Amino acid sequence: MVKLSVIIVNYRGWGPLSHCLEALNCLKDAGFSSEVIIVDNFSNDGKLKEFSEQRSSFRFIENTGNYGFSSGNNLGARSSNGEYLLFLNPDTVINLPALSEMIKKAEEYPEYHILSCQQEDEDGKDKNPFGSFPSFRSLTGFNRAIYRLFGTKDKVNYQCNGHGVIFPDWVSGSLIFMKREIFYKIGGWCEDFWLYSEDVDLCKRVSERGGKVAFLCDIRIIHQHGGVTRQGSRLKSYSKAHVLISRHIYISKHYRGAKHVLLQMYLVITNLFELLLPAALGLILFFIPAVRVYFHLFVHLLSYYIKSIFHRTWLPGPHKVNFPVK
Repeated sequence: MVKLSVIIVNYRGWGPLSHCLEALNCLKDAGFSSEVIIVDNFSNDGKLKEFSEQRSSFRFIENTGNYGFSSGNNLGARSSNGEYLLFLNPDTVINLPALSEMIKKAEEYPEYHILSCQQEDEDGKDKNPFGSFPSFRSLTGFNRAIYRLFGTKDKVNYQCNGHGVIFPDWVSGSLIFMKREIFYKIGGWCEDFWLYSEDVDLCKRVSERGGKVAFLCDIRIIHQHGGVTRQGSRLKSYSKAHVLISRHIYISKHYRGAKHVLLQMYLVITNLFELLLPAALGLILFFIPAVRVYFHLFVHLLSYYIKSIFHRTWLPGPHKVNFPVK
């Protein structure tokens, strides 16, 4: 068994992935054994073969479809041999001190079931990729704005002051480090999520088992946020729809009774109301891609709600998203 397995899920992000893997060459100088596994979520654009052949020191696996971020991560984990697993976005640039420190902290503090670290953009601005578990106050941008208006802050947003360790409810799936044993005890990534909220769900299940989610404020990596999910109106609208859908899935898994029903209904009404006008403009101004996205987004979301009523479940079922090459 190697010490560390780095698992990266890619979908047509060849440019950022190239920089990510170049940075991971630092593992050659590490004092621990490692492997890097790239799961390609069926990019299907003819680039995987040449890209992988030019980087023979890394292991590439091709998924049979774009079944989502969780599916790709689970496939990578099943193919790995590491004592520790590092799930890493392809648009990140990591360094050896960060990797070494996470291993050190995990060994010193076994109660840290998930670790992550500070991420900054190319201008050096902190992203603070963490937060509190979803509740009524944080379900929508409108709710968050109301609470901010009355001076109520998220309980973790002001605690990371550049050094030390904090313990937020969840950390972003762009970088999640955990022991292999813990990963399998909690059942891995939940594949009901296609994209978004799967990281919150993972941290929630760790928390429910008594583990801590630790965020290392003084360890930093670069994260060029955005990536392929913002390329093309079709993929952009589908991704935006799953930001909203993922909240319904999360609520269905972690809330029960009247609170579950009220939160779901509130989300449905709020989402449809907020999107109605932008969707109408998108239909009228269909020739403008940036506006057309909202029409497609509304259609995706409305379709999801109709299917949820028909099938009597908030779970969307198996995902397989293969967009044509343009």
